[in-house]
Amino acid sequence: MIRLTQFEFAKIMTRKSVYLALAGLLVLLVLYACLGHSGPLNGTSYYKPYEGAITEEKVQAARDQMQKKGYSEENKQNQYGVFYEISMFSPESTKNFTRYDDSGNVMERTVTVSEIHYNKPWGYLLEYIDQFGVLFMMIMILLGLAPVFAEEYALGTAALLRSSKRGRSQIVSAKWMASMLYVVLCVILFTSVNLLIYWLRFGNLAGADTPIQSVGMYFQGFYYEFSPYRLSAVQYYGVQLVTHLAGSLVFGCIVLCVSVVSSTSFVAIIINVAIVGVPYLAFDVLNFNPGWAKWIEEFSFSTMMRVTRLFQTPASYSVFGLELSYLNLYMIIMAVVAIGVILGTYRTFRTREVFS
Repeated sequence: MIRLTQFEFAKIMTRKSVYLALAGLLVLLVLYACLGHSGPLNGTSYYKPYEGAITEEKVQAARDQMQKKGYSEENKQNQYGVFYEISMFSPESTKNFTRYDDSGNVMERTVTVSEIHYNKPWGYLLEYIDQFGVLFMMIMILLGLAPVFAEEYALGTAALLRSSKRGRSQIVSAKWMASMLYVVLCVILFTSVNLLIYWLRFGNLAGADTPIQSVGMYFQGFYYEFSPYRLSAVQYYGVQLVTHLAGSLVFGCIVLCVSVVSSTSFVAIIINVAIVGVPYLAFDVLNFNPGWAKWIEEFSFSTMMRVTRLFQTPASYSVFGLELSYLNLYMIIMAVVAIGVILGTYRTFRTREVFS
């Protein structure tokens, strides 16, 4: 079984398309990190005099600075960002400020942060998985796993594999384990490169122990301000990475399931792109947001790979009289989906003989 898995893994890793995509995506990641956010990123010196509990004196100083010309200019975000954060997380602001979700409901602040800390490196690291991490992993998974079964049918070797002494179940198991190993390696590779890039750009990873609610990448972008989870930046980074990996593995299982019912790799790629691409195009690009389709956006496959939405707000759902958090309900649904597609993959490969 081990040798068979190694053989299947080697087949995945020897595809030229995988290395071409890998090279292109790594170049894109480096260019974005270096050119997309040009200028000095390290703002430690600006935050140091104000770190700690937010006092009335700090709030007044922030208000005075925010009146200055050029406050909102992009090249001065490091210099003036500290004053915006002092104003935003002051006790008065957190008490009186009201924010609404997409449905018009008031968002509850269950974890209150009233301290100021420099943690911008973690904002950039967390943003990677929500944006480029999803794109990179989808491309690598599609190119690497879509041909796993479809290629066997295209080459006419599927019947031979079924009749081998290894048996149909062992063949599927070897392909599945090799595919999951490939997904894990891709996540480790892209995450490691991203971590290295921003560590070199900032010169530090300051703010690892600060609350996730206070972590923001952009001048006014605090995605986790209303998060109900008491996690530090580094703790959430670990949770985010594990969740992103789990989502990538689920997507890998779906790609394999589609591959086993497709006659060619191209057909498998097109179907999988439609599965994940149509919801993204509809909800994120075209802003298609009717009430009846909200559940499609909230429970789409890409949500788990992006991670952010799962930890942003204290949303809950009533299921058969039980109150389940959005995170728990989503994980249950994805677990059921993963089990279903895995069993479906085994059954399809064992029973389907001919593709037209």
